[in-house]
Amino acid sequence: MINFSLEELVRIYQAEKNSRELVEISDDFYQSVGGHISRLNAEISRSDVVRRELLGEELRNVVFMVQEIYFTRLVKAMAAVVRGQVPAPLIERERFAFSEIRQILEKLHAELVQPAISGKVEVIVPERITNTLCIMLSDFQERIVGADLKSYGPFAKGEIASLPALNAEIMVKHGLARRITVKA
Repeated sequence: MINFSLEELVRIYQAEKNSRELVEISDDFYQSVGGHISRLNAEISRSDVVRRELLGEELRNVVFMVQEIYFTRLVKAMAAVVRGQVPAPLIERERFAFSEIRQILEKLHAELVQPAISGKVEVIVPERITNTLCIMLSDFQERIVGADLKSYGPFAKGEIASLPALNAEIMVKHGLARRITVKA
């Protein structure tokens, strides 16, 4: 894409947005767009008011299209990587980056998922989930998902909360809450 043209950019933009698959682009696509943007900026600086405004609009459109092309390609390629496929067609720099991402995801899968499904990690299912009353010792702005898979929080200092025992223990351990003992 040595000889950049706005028409070619528009064609690539439309093809990338309308295709489920990655569209083939030249390895120098981003450099060619960068050169065009540099030429536009130079021309803007030496143009009259009307021409400057028109060129400014063209510049905004070029930047928008190249960013959309990049993000669309990123999403398509990541979808392929997550499915365990090698995305294609990619330019050389994309191919290198997605190869590294694929390796990282495979390593993560081997470290997290494989041990769990091969029985190396013991999953403890509580027989009965009991709640513990706590008084919050400080504000806690996050929402948490309890051991009972219900959502709790955010909490204000001084608020009393009934949390699953496991979650209450964590809050107490980190000094965010104090257990309340109810005497019968």
